Amino acid sequence: MNKIIAKLSIKEKIGYGLGDTASHFAWDMAGMFLFFFFTDVYGISAAAAGTIMMVARIWDAISDPMIGIISDRTKTKNGKFRPYMLWFAIPLGAALIMLFSTPDFEQTGKIIYATCAYLLLSTFYTAVNLPYSALSGVMTADSGERTLLNQYRFFLGFLGMFIVSFTMFFKNFLIKDDVLDYAKSIHLPQEALEYINRYNWSEASMLDSTGTLKNIVTQFEQGAFQSIAIILACVGVVLLLISYFSTKERIEPPKNQKSDLKEDLKNVFGLKPWVILFILGIITFVLILLQGSVINQYFKYFIKNENEATILYSLTTVSLIIGVLLARPLTKRFEKRNVYLVCSAIAGVLTMALYIPGKDDFYLLHTINVLSKLAIAPTIPLLWAMIADTADYSEWKNKRRATGLFFSATTFAQKLGGGIATGLAGWILTVANYDGSAFEQSDEALISLRLLFSVVPGALYLVTALLLIWYKLDDKTLETIKIDLENRRLEEDVT
Repeated sequence: MNKIIAKLSIKEKIGYGLGDTASHFAWDMAGMFLFFFFTDVYGISAAAAGTIMMVARIWDAISDPMIGIISDRTKTKNGKFRPYMLWFAIPLGAALIMLFSTPDFEQTGKIIYATCAYLLLSTFYTAVNLPYSALSGVMTADSGERTLLNQYRFFLGFLGMFIVSFTMFFKNFLIKDDVLDYAKSIHLPQEALEYINRYNWSEASMLDSTGTLKNIVTQFEQGAFQSIAIILACVGVVLLLISYFSTKERIEPPKNQKSDLKEDLKNVFGLKPWVILFILGIITFVLILLQGSVINQYFKYFIKNENEATILYSLTTVSLIIGVLLARPLTKRFEKRNVYLVCSAIAGVLTMALYIPGKDDFYLLHTINVLSKLAIAPTIPLLWAMIADTADYSEWKNKRRATGLFFSATTFAQKLGGGIATGLAGWILTVANYDGSAFEQSDEALISLRLLFSVVPGALYLVTALLLIWYKLDDKTLETIKIDLENRRLEEDVT
């Protein structure tokens, strides 16, 4: 069997997937907790926090294509894409630690520091994850094997997400004894101590006649977040190195292909299937980050139980892990596009239904959330497999291959969506009079949190389902493309 369409070993698939475990440590710490960390722990306003994230996405408009173009033109004995995991693993870990550190600056200084730290994390994450994502497109030419490879990737990536989902629990566990000691030292009543034992800092602070407990809790939270970031950064570096040493690149551009950036850009943005995936990526990450950026605030202020956010994160991750495993079985029976479309529609309806549960409807809330995540999970590896398919389609149609550029433009679309989402969340909450330093939020702010958690992302899922109606790259066409490209490469080897 030709080496470029050979089946990948389980060892190589696991090794590749561990790279995404490491990437999720950085991505999910920022995606799940950074907005909350900026507003409620570091003391930056919601509008400023949202703007910082928008600035980072504007920078991504430069850095993502730049990394994609550079990686496509990288030539080393170890390949085009693999070396980036080796080169940028440590910088990525250092940036994560920096982002969750809290130097004592005035408000303007905090905003400048947070902006610089987030730009560094975003840049180094791109330098690692973009070539890493493109790597799946050159490890094998078999479309089904790519789907399976990305299934391994996201299964192990979501294990990383599962670990990160316990951050609030770990943070509260780390600070509880110190908070208790302080509360006892200022002679808070027994009721306040009971609230602290349940990690309910807000209720305990309302019983503090000295008015100092909230600030002390915030100081302890700052140290806890930094400690968690240090641990995740160190483990992440090790996992990226394992991924680097476990994988191999097998597909190369046509031997007679000359560097032509203008032609590559024309081919990428002139390819209708990829343009559809590009738009889909923007919308998908708008909806994911809109919901994700308010989860901690939703549980802190609406549910009145901050620790319950950890339950939601954990159940979400388990649901995604299980759901991802359905991707390959479903695509063996149905077209990728049809699986993606139906799953997105179901997830949209269920996500909108998250507005229904009240603050005491524990089981209803988590049941709806689990079902919505089970529904959407199979689409996650499919997106990346479909991007690799469009790279093959471009090579077949235009006789040029630019895998890195295809993936870089897609990751930019996702980060742009994430930046739009967090920017919108910050501005909307500011208009709704959200105050991260307050014990209680206004009715306007609570309604905004609930809508951003449910109805808005749910409606956007339905938009992505409609968009896929125009995606026409089916399995029959892909099989023809695979055979034609294989024959071309065999002819090149002969000549």
